This record gives sequence, C-alpha cells and structure tokens, in this order.
Amino acid sequence: MGTIRLGCSGWDYRDWVGSLYKRDEPSKLKAYTSVFNTAEINSTFYSYPKPGLVLGWASHSPDDFLFSVKLNRTITHEKRLDTAAGVEDDVQRFCDLLQPLEKAGKLACILIQIPPSLKYSHAIVEGFLAILPDGIPFALEFRNRTWLTDDASRLLGNYNITPVMTDGPALPKQELASPDMAYIRWHGRGGRVWYNYRYSKRELEPWVKSIRKLSDDVDVLGYFNNHYHGYAPENCLDVLEMLGITTPNQEQMHEQLRTGQARPAARATTLAEFANLEVSSDEIEKMLLEFTDARRLERARQIKDVEILKEEPDLLAADVGGYSIYMDYNGRFILHDCQDWQRGTARRRMCKHVAALLLSLPPEKGRLLLDLIKAQKWDFRPYTG
Repeated sequence: MGTIRLGCSGWDYRDWVGSLYKRDEPSKLKAYTSVFNTAEINSTFYSYPKPGLVLGWASHSPDDFLFSVKLNRTITHEKRLDTAAGVEDDVQRFCDLLQPLEKAGKLACILIQIPPSLKYSHAIVEGFLAILPDGIPFALEFRNRTWLTDDASRLLGNYNITPVMTDGPALPKQELASPDMAYIRWHGRGGRVWYNYRYSKRELEPWVKSIRKLSDDVDVLGYFNNHYHGYAPENCLDVLEMLGITTPNQEQMHEQLRTGQARPAARATTLAEFANLEVSSDEIEKMLLEFTDARRLERARQIKDVEILKEEPDLLAADVGGYSIYMDYNGRFILHDCQDWQRGTARRRMCKHVAALLLSLPPEKGRLLLDLIKAQKWDFRPYTG
C-alpha cells in the first residue's frame, strides 16, 4: 500500500490571503505546511535557487514534509535537454543546490517539464536521461502528443523516470506510473488561462478512483496548479476528503474555504469603461520608465517580433520574442514567462518583453493601459505550468 501526498504548486500567492492565509500572516510557508504535507516549487523553473533559500525550505518545514522541485527552464526550454549544449553541468549545479532538502529527507522528486513544442526524440531523450544523477527521483511531464508512444514509455521505464499524469487541455487523461511512484498535476481547464479554474467534485471523481487504484502499488504525489482565487487548496482538500484521508486540521480549513471565502463576482471590465480617465500628456516611453529602466526600455525598442494572439474587451494575449504575455483587464493581472519578469514581479518591474508589447500598441491604448496598471495596482505574475 503506497502513501498519498497531495498539495499545491507553490504557496506564495496573493489570492490566498484572506482565505488560506490570515491577512497579517507572518509566514505563508509555515501556514501552508500546517495544512498540507507536500508542495511543488515552481520558482526554480525561472531561476536557480539561492543556497540560503533552499536551506530555509528545509529548516522551516515540518520533519515529515516533502517538496517536489521543478527543474530550471535553461535545461528544458532553452537548451531543450541537449547534452551537446552542456545540460549535464546545468543538471549537476541544480541538484547540488538542492542538497539541503535531500539531506533533510525532504526532497520528494525533481520535476522535468518539457515545453509543448519539444517533440519526442529517442536519441535526445535517452542522452539526457543517461546524465541524470542516481539516487534522486525524477518525474517527467510532456505536453506534445509525439510522446504518446510505446518507445517513449519503455525509455522512461528503463531509467525509472515517473511519467506525469496531467489534467488540462493539452493531453488526454491516462494512468501512468513508474514502479515506485505516480505523479499528478491538475492545471485546470480554463479556456483562456488554464489555471483560472475551479474543479467540481464531479470532475475530480475519476481522479479519486485513479489515486485509489494507483496507491495500491505505488506512492502517489499530486499537485493542484489552478492557484487563482485560492482554487488550488480548496480543490486539493476536496480530493483528500473524497479519499477519506483528511486530518482534523484539513477538515477545519476545508470548511473555512467552502463557507468563509468571499470571491468577487465576475464582472467584465473593458478599456472603454475607462475612456474618460485623465491621461498624461507625456509619451508612453516616459510612462514606462515608472515600471522599468532605460536599459530595458532600449532593449524593448529593438524587439520587432510582437504578435497579438487574441484581443477581446477584457483580455490581451500576445507572443513577444517567443514568450507568452496575458493581460487580463478584469482580473487586473499580467502573466508572463521570462526570467527577468520572474525576478521583478515583487517590485512590479516590467521586463523588455512586456514593455515591447505596450510600445507596439496604438499610443493612446498603451497610455491608457499603463494608467490602469498604475491606478489599480495590477498584479504581476509568472506564467507557471
């Protein structure tokens, strides 16, 4: 009989203040670990963690708490697993940084997330799996249907790599596992942004059956990535309750989330609604300097490959230099996925890609958007997957 550990993908979300967290919560990690016994760390995907940060995760979590850690995007998305590009050194550096977690017995797994554009290649994948260090569990999440082959399954099995089961728009539901572990990620089923989604119990019931079946033979790790509005902790507690394994503390929190969490009513907010706002006479570039610096702004001017993917009354989606950007006027947030953006989100600092998108818009629209971002204090968020 295997163990079942379910948690969330990350824990430091502003949306969770007032629901999972008290408004004056001194430590979100301490509050999170008082409810769940595992977490998936996504921030390591964007930048290598500082040694002190990893030591803090190990020191300020309960003895029986486990972390799964996402491998850095330099390895998966930039060098695309290619050993000729030096990923072996990158992997070793990453694993060395996680030693405090490993020594504390708190490293459950390292998650290898493959970009959707990376098709399956036996030679590339085997070359990469062969350089992974022994003694550390790895799980691999692919999002391209070319990986749905017997050859890919055999290769992962040969190296004892756990194939990740996902719930989301990219792939059909499957029951996959290694001889030791099953790993599940619930991304949400939102039409625009996957993660902005609240599962119903009816949608979760098939997963409950799968978890019961899998746990007869292997340990099960599972993480909810639908973090907007506190949906992830609520849905995670839904599944734990349906499995009949909630602790008294989890039952109390579940009741609090179900009955005491106030969710703002959805309301369409459009640019036209703010057409009468007073707009500065300064140029948009001067306005951008309130959110970025001259060096980034100069780099933004040089970016020409800006493609608007979708433009609706309450949403703007674009591809800028191969990176995704989502601006949600109703939710008042911007999603983006470059490392510079990740580093600057806490200070609401824009990277060159977001600045380039705003520069590419008609000046009046760009100025209006910047006014809204400033006046309404929009949330800057990493696009995590």
